[in-house]
Amino acid sequence: MRRTQLAVSVAALAATATVLALVSTPAQASALPSVHVVASHLNNPRGLSMSAGGTLYLAEAGRAGTNCFTDPVMGTNCAGLTGSIDRVGSDGVTRIVRGLISIGGPGGVAAEGMVAVSASGGQVFAQFGANTNGVAGAPLPSFLVNAALRDLGQFGWVDGSSFHTAAGVGDHDFAWAGEHKYLVPDQFPDSNPNGVLITGGEQFVVDAGANTLDEVEPDGQVRVLTFLGSLTNPVTDAVPTCAAKGPDGAIYVGELLGGQYAPGHARVWRIVVKDGHATKAAWANGLTTVQGCGFDKWGNFYATEFQVGGLDESPTGSPLGAVVKIAPNGHRTTLGMGQLFYPSGFAAGADGSIYVSNCSIAPAAGFGPCPMGGQLVRIG
Repeated sequence: MRRTQLAVSVAALAATATVLALVSTPAQASALPSVHVVASHLNNPRGLSMSAGGTLYLAEAGRAGTNCFTDPVMGTNCAGLTGSIDRVGSDGVTRIVRGLISIGGPGGVAAEGMVAVSASGGQVFAQFGANTNGVAGAPLPSFLVNAALRDLGQFGWVDGSSFHTAAGVGDHDFAWAGEHKYLVPDQFPDSNPNGVLITGGEQFVVDAGANTLDEVEPDGQVRVLTFLGSLTNPVTDAVPTCAAKGPDGAIYVGELLGGQYAPGHARVWRIVVKDGHATKAAWANGLTTVQGCGFDKWGNFYATEFQVGGLDESPTGSPLGAVVKIAPNGHRTTLGMGQLFYPSGFAAGADGSIYVSNCSIAPAAGFGPCPMGGQLVRIG
């Protein structure tokens, strides 16, 4: 997907159906359960993850910064060390890792930075968006250039109050996309990691720019497991955004666009990874701008829809988002309509509640439909 400011932060903002016949089951609107605000004035809150012990973690991409420069293609970009990895508890939001690189426009709307977290085995893993292509020449103070070179596109884990970098997924995928330019000739090379999943000792990253599902080996080597292409006659690429492990052990990957900006084109892929090889098939169709996804303990699948009216970066684009719940029998229910704006990350609680990062492209100061800045909300 061409990396416009919003599209970078969204995705930085970028087969045949099997198992269940979900494509013909429309989402049904529901006024219940209600949406409760857990925290406000967050800085571009993105990915969420619930640990096995019930602790919720959140990635904040930050609010960019006050050091700015103008690029002839991307316009004005600003940078700062305003990103964080958070723990959410009864005492509120605690930023356990602070001072992470954040890049965006003036004011910090739709900033890029730390975008995803995954709690597993007593550790918290995380993923930065974007890549370091062109960063070294940016007219910024050296401490910000060095921070961007160190952080952007990196996979790693929380080590005390620091982020330990382990694999340069963004740079690896940018190079891979350059070698496979024929897959998306008008947009490659590109990379923008957006989702991370740690399960059973395996480490997976979803790249919304390269349109890939990757595996990160224990030694830090990155392997592209599969490329997720668009449908016939696409106007853009698929833009995969999130990954979740299903009750059947397969990995389910949601996508932002599916090749079209209009609503109803996003899919969820079911991907079986065995002996280092991936087999994929479309599992659910008819969704719109999926940004976050996951399962609850009853096997219900959830997808956060960033803009239910389709991706529209213009001033007239609707900010309305929602969460679509897909039951094991294929029945769909829409949650949070009218109360969610640009939602992104998803996590399920053991008590049946679900958590969503709302106003996910808003800095703490807020803007437009998000006057209270980025939010964490609970549904149920």
